[in-house]
Amino acid sequence: MLSLSKLSVTAGNQTLLQDVSATIADGKITVLVGPSGAGKSVLLKVLAGLLPRDGEAIQWSGNLRSGDPEKTTDSGGRTGIVFQQFALFDELTPTANVQFAIDHRSDSGQPAQYSADQWLDLLGVPSLVPVAALSGGQKQRLAIARTLAADPDIILYDEPTSGLDAASGYKVAELIRDTQQRFQRTSLVVTHDYATLLGIADDVLLLDPITKSLVSVPVDQREAIPERMRAAAIAVSDSNPNVIESAIPASRLHRVQEAVRSTASRFFAATGSAVVATVRLPVDTLPIVPRPRWAFRFFLHYLRLVGGPSACVYLVIAGLIAGFTTTYFTLRFLPFRLYTQPLLIDEMLASIGFALYRILVPVLATILIAARCGAAVAADVGVKQYGGQIEAIKTFGIRQAAYLLVPIMAAFLIATPVLEWLAFTSANWVSRVTFLVSYPDIGIHFWHQHFFRAIEVPSTSWAANLPSWGMFVVGKGWGWVLLKNSLCAIGTAAIAYHQGITRKSSASDVSHAITATVLWTTLYVLNVHFVIALLEF
Repeated sequence: MLSLSKLSVTAGNQTLLQDVSATIADGKITVLVGPSGAGKSVLLKVLAGLLPRDGEAIQWSGNLRSGDPEKTTDSGGRTGIVFQQFALFDELTPTANVQFAIDHRSDSGQPAQYSADQWLDLLGVPSLVPVAALSGGQKQRLAIARTLAADPDIILYDEPTSGLDAASGYKVAELIRDTQQRFQRTSLVVTHDYATLLGIADDVLLLDPITKSLVSVPVDQREAIPERMRAAAIAVSDSNPNVIESAIPASRLHRVQEAVRSTASRFFAATGSAVVATVRLPVDTLPIVPRPRWAFRFFLHYLRLVGGPSACVYLVIAGLIAGFTTTYFTLRFLPFRLYTQPLLIDEMLASIGFALYRILVPVLATILIAARCGAAVAADVGVKQYGGQIEAIKTFGIRQAAYLLVPIMAAFLIATPVLEWLAFTSANWVSRVTFLVSYPDIGIHFWHQHFFRAIEVPSTSWAANLPSWGMFVVGKGWGWVLLKNSLCAIGTAAIAYHQGITRKSSASDVSHAITATVLWTTLYVLNVHFVIALLEF
């Protein structure tokens, strides 16, 4: 049983619920209906424990109790939610999606009721088909299987028939009824599609925006629900300040002032959230994870995004371009080349090697990593936020940074020096080839002797015998190179995560997060190199 006592919910200046007390019956299906905009989804997130009491946009007060009087949903009660957009982890298999829920049950010390494969069989979900390739009905069943596998006392369904035709909607209704009968879970279905879902309801509640309350609708009064819904919809429309139009058009100056005020408000809000995220970064990146196995799995996912084959090819090509242009044009356009080249060629090679190792490749590689890899991570996290996967993680009682920020940070710290090593290796390789083609009579030994001269560790005979890649690891100044790599990796990871994790209400918000990540990570990396250069040289 889920009981609500003196529950009040406000969104901005609008009150959605006022001192509401209600009970969701144990082991039954309760359908909560109401017009769009009345606050049904907000109430569902409150019941699921996804919204804090004193949030920035939404605040609520009152008591929520489920089953045991000592257990409240905002302090760890087992409440599962089947999201409107399913909120499945696309990078995981169907079996892994369910296993994730099994491993994060609140009573994980007890044996699971069914294995992941058994849950899939019970709900009729194919285990060998990628999540992205499942049909809408299969995704719905997989979402239910994942929710049930977490062994919740109460299941919340968020608009389960939204966007479906009548026939598909009735199939979903039958699935909800069948799930409730087979597994005996208290179910609350939040919907505006009363025509499809009233048939499976044991109890019906109407979210009345006029009285700001939840009204129980007896069986003999359900025929009046359409009329009451129309009246409620009119009330929502009348209470929405966005539909109130002024009889006098706003002046051009007023519109400009409003645009400036809105832009300034967004800027300061973004700046404030960035400052808060920066202050919280040391705490959020603590490697404290509920299940190391799953943290490692997410780490592998982000390592593929950051340092996968495409990123390696990207940095190799960048290194080839940097090595060729630096060697060819430096030696080709030497002033008074005919006279100065025999005298300066050894010093020029040493300068080229030093510049590629300490300056050019580090700057080029970290900028490309920030732009390409930062955008990829921001897109991944942004899609998770927009698709509800972040909220799904929260419903399992998991700190979102544990499976997102921590693996992302680790992936960047490992992949960045490896990618830069690939860029430097390809740069010195193409520099060697360019020199041999330009000066075939001098030979490779001359190039090797002088190219690494400025970055070899002094007074070490063994350094001269190292292969070219070894110089990247133990060359002179490697500490500065590693410092720049680490700072750029940490900042890029933090910015990409922060841009992706902010609230997303549309696909354009995800696109904006990607663009902002490219901009801010590039600026950050350039500033890191500028500051370190002042200290390094």
